[in-house]
Amino acid sequence: MFIKGMDISSHMEMMDRGHKYYDFDGNEVDILDFGKAQGFNYARLRIWNNPENVKESGGYCNLEYTKQMAKEIKSRDLGFLLDFHYSDYWADPGQQNKPLAWKDLTGKALEDAVYDYTKSVLTALDENGTYPDIVQVGNEIRCGMLWPDGLTSNWDGLAGLLNAGIRAVRETQKGRDTKIMLHLDQGGRFYYFREWFDNALAHGVTDFDIIGLSYYPFWHGTFNDLKNSMENLAERYKRPLIVAEMAHAYRRSRDNMFGEEQERISGFPAGGAAQKQVLELIMSIAAHVSNGMGMGVFYWEPFIRPSDENEDGWGYCMGVVDSEGMPTLGLKAFNTDIMGIDVNRTAKIYAPSDIEIPKGSDISEYLPKTIRTLKYDGRLEREEVIWEPAPAMNKSDTCVINGKLSESGEMIELKASFVEKNSQRNLLANADLENIFKGLPEDWNIEQEAESGSLNLEMRQEVSEIPPIIPVNYIYFKAESNFKLSVSQKTAKLSKGAYSFSVYYQGDNTTNVKAGIYVKNEQGETLGSKEIFPSADGWTKYSAEFTLENDSAVTVAVMIDAPAIYGMIKQPSLMPVNQ
Repeated sequence: MFIKGMDISSHMEMMDRGHKYYDFDGNEVDILDFGKAQGFNYARLRIWNNPENVKESGGYCNLEYTKQMAKEIKSRDLGFLLDFHYSDYWADPGQQNKPLAWKDLTGKALEDAVYDYTKSVLTALDENGTYPDIVQVGNEIRCGMLWPDGLTSNWDGLAGLLNAGIRAVRETQKGRDTKIMLHLDQGGRFYYFREWFDNALAHGVTDFDIIGLSYYPFWHGTFNDLKNSMENLAERYKRPLIVAEMAHAYRRSRDNMFGEEQERISGFPAGGAAQKQVLELIMSIAAHVSNGMGMGVFYWEPFIRPSDENEDGWGYCMGVVDSEGMPTLGLKAFNTDIMGIDVNRTAKIYAPSDIEIPKGSDISEYLPKTIRTLKYDGRLEREEVIWEPAPAMNKSDTCVINGKLSESGEMIELKASFVEKNSQRNLLANADLENIFKGLPEDWNIEQEAESGSLNLEMRQEVSEIPPIIPVNYIYFKAESNFKLSVSQKTAKLSKGAYSFSVYYQGDNTTNVKAGIYVKNEQGETLGSKEIFPSADGWTKYSAEFTLENDSAVTVAVMIDAPAIYGMIKQPSLMPVNQ
């Protein structure tokens, strides 16, 4: 059976708020019955130790709640996955806090607490007649759990905690075929999983059955990255795989949860049809992992609704029901015959980005020869493009050039802008970033907050594949735990007027990543800023415009505050606007 799972951890909260749900014809339904009828065959519940200690939790997801919800799941003959967070509230890559009752425990005492708690919960569920089919020991634990004892910089400690939880499962499962899953975020990035699981196995964490991945296409890499990650994991570790969390928006949010940047990075817009296609694509990738090693997927909170306190965010746009409880088109994805999908069908054509061409250059040198196409098993193929003749360069500063894919016959277009070579001077000192990690020059100020030795900073260089072929320096950073990084420069005095500060950025993204650029005046007031929404699939330019009312120096900066990720920064620029 291919698992089509739903995380319904907030179901009782939705019921307590009085939310109602409807079928496609507008008839009121029990949403769990309706979800099963639409193809869901498994349910996932998170459990928090003592959520009563955290006001924001509302007291939900405790043991009594879990027992009640497990009854609902089992009464519908659904499979049951239990997700231990080992915290009083959320645990994810950016926060793995000890529950209040364990705050002073370390070493063997903390391991015993994990064992005793896990065993007591599972024993209670057994007595409840609702023992889980899959148990998840920790939630998104790529950076460890129960910090600081279980940080990945202390693998002996982390292994002891994991094995304590695993031992409790094995001692309570009796004759059941219960599976144990270890779950990390960054599903599209195999290098994180390889490092983590190699360490886990080397430190004696061996008694687990399933590798779980979170994969949100606007955070965790491309669909092809997910395919490659799952194939490599199955080959290296010989264990089946589950996409333990996934989602896509049925509409844009009114805050920064899901908007233009998320659409650009995922490659699909918000909307019911796009949501359905994205979910079918992720399920198809999982279902077609070699040798049947893809067990299934779970949609994270498909029936969540916005709260009175927060009318935006996840509940506003990311479920498979809308704010009124009507199902979105995306829900129909779970009734799709996933194994019957034609994996050779094109899911997406990656049209080329707009290009800028210096006047006087040969336009043909700048046109891509091939275009990437994505298939329904996550494969990327390249298809040759036959471009129509470009208009004469002296007729327009901007033009659209049409092309035809040689195999599929699909038409694409590319916008080209013909520009004069920029004669303006970059107002930043050492804008090519030369030698900034060698102590000279002192134009750039690098500040970091991280566990000792956990943040690697270095200068690297790349050479463009298209003209002009000039080596470009970039700052590379990679962290092994939560960190803060600031790269800033205070300028010389600038004349009053309008300016633009910009950088190019590329790198990982996940839950709780905060990144951006800003400009401040000498009084510390912010004159301009721009949020960075990281993507590892190519460089993105971010710009912040600002105006000086008087002659003054300013401080420009790139800032990152995030869990363990990597990133790259290049081509910082400060230029006058319309001068």
